Amino acid sequence: MTDPTPDIPKESPRSVLFQFVLFPLGIVCVGVAIFLLFGRLATEEHTIPDYLNAIRSGSSHERWQAAYQLSKSIKRGEARRYPNLEEQVANIYRSAKSDDPRIRQYLSMVLGTIGDRRATPLLTEALSDHETETRLYALIALGELKDPASVPQLLETARDGDKDVRKTAFYTLGEVHDPRAIEALVAGLDDPVPDVRWNAAISLAEFGDRRAAPVLRAMLDRSTLNRVPGIREDQAEDAMIVALSVYPKLVGAEARPELQRIAAGDPSLRVRDAAKQALASIP
Repeated sequence: MTDPTPDIPKESPRSVLFQFVLFPLGIVCVGVAIFLLFGRLATEEHTIPDYLNAIRSGSSHERWQAAYQLSKSIKRGEARRYPNLEEQVANIYRSAKSDDPRIRQYLSMVLGTIGDRRATPLLTEALSDHETETRLYALIALGELKDPASVPQLLETARDGDKDVRKTAFYTLGEVHDPRAIEALVAGLDDPVPDVRWNAAISLAEFGDRRAAPVLRAMLDRSTLNRVPGIREDQAEDAMIVALSVYPKLVGAEARPELQRIAAGDPSLRVRDAAKQALASIP
């Protein structure tokens, strides 16, 4: 269980859960190193073509830094000014297969944010990359593309031996929201790793499948969360808040007693507020 990385968009309660269970500390350190040690690309004015040129022809340090800064620029919505950007980024992505893996990791974010599904084959191919982080970034990008064509590869990746890859695959399957994912998500409810089960349950709940209810209910139980190795207080709170965002929608009035208990007595003000909002959402 690690801190969330600043590289991942924070758009919904589901995303918050995904972030806090996913990335190793090393990815956070990458962002800090970029800011503290390699500030030139971050602080000077650069355009998207500048970053693309730097990725193509810069030094080894400059290339991955430029890929990082390009990903941040794309998040700011600057891609609209550059037609055919997906094609340019995809060409660099292909040619960078043997380079510093951080280049393709950050370019995955670019491809996901651009939102052009022509990138799906590139990203699904990256799901077999030997670098765990490269697979994770590709999964995030596929979650942004929401392309049903990625589902067969995502289902295979949901059986990956790496727990971080599995839980990210379950998250991404929920984002794509293709019914072919349902049985894989149900299988994920029995995963031995708690946060893998959580992501599977949250995604399954999006299909209205009540088989997710027991895992979501466990996420609302402080004693259960406290038994998760290494979990911090803020992470336990985040898990509860995410479960509160989907559990009442799944089981309706049946959730009321648990929500009332949490709203009245949980030690966290954040969690109590979330429980009160969940109660108000029940007809």
